[in-house]
Amino acid sequence: MSTTETRTTDVKAADGETGARPHRIVNPMGATGRMTVETPEGTERTVVGCLDGLVAGRLDGVAPGSTVRMELSPAADGEGYVAARVLPGGLPAL
Repeated sequence: MSTTETRTTDVKAADGETGARPHRIVNPMGATGRMTVETPEGTERTVVGCLDGLVAGRLDGVAPGSTVRMELSPAADGEGYVAARVLPGGLPAL
């Protein structure tokens, strides 16, 4: 990569767009590590795992109806999504 090229992630972050978006918890994480979330557009997605133990720890125990800012990536097998990052600033359940 030359010094004149810019990484696309830097450009998106500079525009205020990052991969982490607010998701509403529909079904909290169970013993299997799976949970159901709703995107800002209203689409339900199944989270089948977490990138690492830190992400899993932040999502464990989050109440249904809470909003969590997280980044989802498609799972390697094509079935569901993996929580790749969780950021502070979500809303508690009402």
